[in-house]
Amino acid sequence: IITFSVLAGILVLIPGLDFALVLRYATTQSRASAMVVMLGITSGLFVWGAFASLGISAILQASQTAFNLLKIAGVLYMVRMGVGFIRNSMKKEVSAPVDNRQIGNKQTFTRGLLSNLLNPKAGVFYLSVLPQFIPADSNHLLFGLALTGIHAAITIVYFVALILFINTLKDF
Repeated sequence: IITFSVLAGILVLIPGLDFALVLRYATTQSRASAMVVMLGITSGLFVWGAFASLGISAILQASQTAFNLLKIAGVLYMVRMGVGFIRNSMKKEVSAPVDNRQIGNKQTFTRGLLSNLLNPKAGVFYLSVLPQFIPADSNHLLFGLALTGIHAAITIVYFVALILFINTLKDF
């Protein structure tokens, strides 16, 4: 459990699409919106954890076509997000104003969930690493979800600290 926790902590600290999404919401939306997107991201972890625990990840590893489709969907989603980030950064504004147009919680949560489900970093971690930490004589689903809970807790602590830090900077 300690080794898994260290690996999960390292994974959380490596910036990726989820980090960019939380950062975007923390800087352009409210603290509450950033928290909702974070909850969507952590919910995605539990979907990956359940897939890995139930052996569905083995199907993705065995079926090159299914795994390639998942990777392509992830790449397309990341490209779409990246193009949006670039397009928004090219707007000719002197300062970076806060977007007062609040996006609904359901849409915000869904963006976080999709960001994680289509995130290759999360997929690779759960497909290849999590099953190695589940003992053969245990209930695979429960033990896998417990490990996922550890990863989710680390993620929440990290993103809450990031959101609070960004909000402090916004106020400054």
